[in-house]
Amino acid sequence: MWIAALLLALLGFGLSQVYRKLHGKKTPSLLKKDWKKQHVYMVQYPRCRTLPNLSPWSLKLETWLRIADIPFTNINSEFTKFSSKGQVPFVELNGRTIDDSNFIIEALKQEFGKTDLEPTDAKAQSAARAFSALAEEHLTWALFALRSNTKDGLAFASTDDGWGRYIGTGLKRRFVKLIMGRANKKLVTDRANAQGMGRHTPDELHHIAKEDLKAISAFLGDKPFFGGDWPTTLDATMFGHLASLIYIPTPEGILTNCITVTYPNLGQFVERIKEKFWPDWEETCRTMDMNAHHKKE
Repeated sequence: MWIAALLLALLGFGLSQVYRKLHGKKTPSLLKKDWKKQHVYMVQYPRCRTLPNLSPWSLKLETWLRIADIPFTNINSEFTKFSSKGQVPFVELNGRTIDDSNFIIEALKQEFGKTDLEPTDAKAQSAARAFSALAEEHLTWALFALRSNTKDGLAFASTDDGWGRYIGTGLKRRFVKLIMGRANKKLVTDRANAQGMGRHTPDELHHIAKEDLKAISAFLGDKPFFGGDWPTTLDATMFGHLASLIYIPTPEGILTNCITVTYPNLGQFVERIKEKFWPDWEETCRTMDMNAHHKKE
């Protein structure tokens, strides 16, 4: 009996620790005390081996900062630093904190005079907003729901290519991996169900995601970027979400195949952004350096 009680106690403790990590303990004060004026400090999750960040929103924001050519430094959240909304990424700028990738971009555009990263035509602005929502509120949620519905759909995060190296070794790693895997699955499943996408079957989710990719491919067409000859905020958004589909394994590989084979212009777009704004991609993934920047200051 005492062994069972001990195991239950350990399980409860493990779950409480995982819950804190997944839901986030709010970070009440500035992390960067000796900040430089007009310099962005971006707090994001640790690096990974197949792409710089598992979070499409972190990848989107860092890509936008590179496109906008704004000086920034990354700070590792270490799974313990979160915004007042319990989110990652968030940024610190001139002694204040800004939450949520979309609000961050809006604030930085005004602060650094980067409004030229948006289309000037009203119809183009409307289309950009609609396709941004399609990627962030529809396609990515379909993918989250799909991963939560499959046995190993969320397992990548706990591998060495993901964040596995942060959860210890030996028995500790196996225990934390088991508990974290179950807690993560429940978290993603609950959120996907609340959002609505999680109520669909895997076949329906594949159909939804493929139709989204079809629409995104048609919108891009033969343009080098969604914004035309030069990337806009929409390009940073699309890159964050499409790159995640390519470099994070998808159930049965169906959606990855859509980007690389069925709609090759999407795969070519991802490579184009990587080549132009992520020349340190391989170095970042190899070294896990939070600041292997494309341009040294």
